[in-house]
Amino acid sequence: MSTIQLTDQYTGETVDFIQTTIWYDGVTTMTDNECDGVIYIKHNNLYYKRYIEDHINVKWFGAAGNGVTNDTASIQAAFNFLLNMRDVRVTNNSTFNLCCFIPDGKYKIENMLLFPTACTLKGASKNGTILFTQRNDIAVIFPTDDGTAVNSHAKNKEYTIIADLTIAGNNYNLNPFSWKPQSGSFGKGILIDKTTKISVQNVTIDGFETAGIHCNESYYTFISDTILTNNRIGLLTDASTSVFAVNTEIRVNSLGVLMYNSYASYFTNCLFEGNYAHYLPDINFNRSTENSSSIGVNLKNCHNINFSSCYFEAQLVNVVLYSSYSNAFTNCFFAPPGEEYMTTAPIPSQLVWFYGNNSSNNKFINNYYESSNESLYQSHKFFTHFRNTSTGNVFELTTKEQLDLFISENQDEFTEFINNNWKDNAPKFICTGTNEQFVDAERRYIIDKTFGTTLERPITNRYNGQHYFDSTLGIPIFWQGIKWVKSDGTNA
Repeated sequence: MSTIQLTDQYTGETVDFIQTTIWYDGVTTMTDNECDGVIYIKHNNLYYKRYIEDHINVKWFGAAGNGVTNDTASIQAAFNFLLNMRDVRVTNNSTFNLCCFIPDGKYKIENMLLFPTACTLKGASKNGTILFTQRNDIAVIFPTDDGTAVNSHAKNKEYTIIADLTIAGNNYNLNPFSWKPQSGSFGKGILIDKTTKISVQNVTIDGFETAGIHCNESYYTFISDTILTNNRIGLLTDASTSVFAVNTEIRVNSLGVLMYNSYASYFTNCLFEGNYAHYLPDINFNRSTENSSSIGVNLKNCHNINFSSCYFEAQLVNVVLYSSYSNAFTNCFFAPPGEEYMTTAPIPSQLVWFYGNNSSNNKFINNYYESSNESLYQSHKFFTHFRNTSTGNVFELTTKEQLDLFISENQDEFTEFINNNWKDNAPKFICTGTNEQFVDAERRYIIDKTFGTTLERPITNRYNGQHYFDSTLGIPIFWQGIKWVKSDGTNA
């Protein structure tokens, strides 16, 4: 087979073409119908295939990337070719690599791009490759199972990867704290709808009037090393499970994360900061939380969502648990907003709202709560909306100082629990550093003192079989239900 070199009409590069008689499916005999002018050409009455190493390039299909030309059709043509290659590889064991490359440049998008699942979309660099739209009624990228905008939970064997680029909405690079019109728009960076195995890696999504990423009725969504900023909602999920976010920055949106009806998802080493961009008005006690700004994370009707080693700062309410149960925040850092914001804020900053019915059995474990001015910031403050139905919430603390601050800052909450005969429902505070508990909104005691003198023996909350080493006697003793005894059963 002979090889020829031709000049690419769009890129100007010299391209090798290899003579072929068979189309890329390995079966179809080449005819003029298979010649697309990009990958397959006819030259001197012979058919040739473009030499491809490991990807196709949107510029081969005419994408300009100059910030002015409408590149939608060219990029979609590349995606369509990739879709065909994917389907051929599945049915005919083709060896084509399923990657579409976008060189650095600014690519204007006017309609939703349908990118085939089980393929890779890769930019040259996160800050250099920019897909942008000036419309507020489209999602820029829609991972598609079959080339249409309707998925049906196809079980992909391989992950769809979107990596190393910026997706920019109509508010891209605009001041996030200037007020945006409430237009009821549909603007989204990536819409993940009724599909599975989507991986977003090293991507910036900025300036969308609905959400940076919207994950709807999907599962196995991985988000890593990504920045979601200056969107109405950074990450929006609905009826989804197994969303995994790691090393991801969610900051300066109106609302950082809003999850509806979702479960079994995990956030690790993520940053939630300054989410009070002016797409939505600030949260207050009279406005629905999902339509409010200055919230780090809002979980509504969710359970088993886990946050580990995450950073929360500069939201009026860091966490809203709205009719959500069995969620966990572990080894996280919580801090309030700066004083300049607090001077105009409609409510004091607060750590968590247990909102709606049955916001129960949530755990805050071994976190750090920072504040330089407790009277202003109330970084240890919680609020319970329905105290009669939200039960079993637990804070496990490491220092006596934290326990003291939670008790002192929440006296009004504890009073409400007590006055309405719901004190058993109040959050429980366990201080591992001093082995103390604060329960039932009014009781504080040592959980299990195991060492001390005879005079220091526990006198409250004893239980049968409790062990205590009496240093005065120099022996272990045990609580028998009515008295302390030695190991032989005699009085101690």
